[in-house]
Amino acid sequence: YPDITGLNTFPKLLAYNARYWPDAVAMREKEFGVWNEFTWRDYQQAVERFALGLRTLGVGQGDVVGIIGGNRPEWVHCELAAHALRALSLGIYQDSLGDEVQYLINYAEVKVVMCEDEEQADKVLELVEHCPCIRHIIYHDPRGMRKYDDPRLISQEELMRRGEEVGRQEPGLYERLLAEGRGDDLAMLITTSGTTAHPKLSAMRAQPFLDHCLAYLRADPKYPGDNYVSVLPLPWIMEQVY
Repeated sequence: YPDITGLNTFPKLLAYNARYWPDAVAMREKEFGVWNEFTWRDYQQAVERFALGLRTLGVGQGDVVGIIGGNRPEWVHCELAAHALRALSLGIYQDSLGDEVQYLINYAEVKVVMCEDEEQADKVLELVEHCPCIRHIIYHDPRGMRKYDDPRLISQEELMRRGEEVGRQEPGLYERLLAEGRGDDLAMLITTSGTTAHPKLSAMRAQPFLDHCLAYLRADPKYPGDNYVSVLPLPWIMEQVY
């Protein structure tokens, strides 16, 4: 395999895995009692379409994409898609109250919010008038969303369709976007506990965060046959490491 020292962003590392182990299982999600498997190829294709879809919404370097919802594949698809565009991801705890969400969105100047379902979309729509930075609200689960008529709303299905169309019209675009990514790019905004005041935001750069993950693996190795169950909230920094 080629030298991996140039893999200084998460989307680059994902593309590497998808190239050399396309059919290996990257993640599983349980739905209706059945474990659905997603390979590295599936993961890569989803992130590419998501990223190109976000690009049609005007997301680019330095913008912030907020993500609010449970631990699902779409959560990390959105996160890595943002990083592929040199934008930042901000995970928001799904049980956060409206005023907490409003504070974080305004503080981070979130441009696009990804919501898991109607519950989270409701939360964002209730405060959107107080968050002028929001341009678009993406929702994953369409159930209950037909009653809304807000131009800022877009389904994940439509976003992915747009991304797929861009990929057909501009072959190689996603690879060029990945190549532009740098290890010193700000990639994640991680919230502190905020137990006595509003939470602060820790700005994490891509390469140092990956270096930390590698140091963790040297101390506690993980192997392709191992399984990890994601049970802790993805906005938490240690769940990001896992």
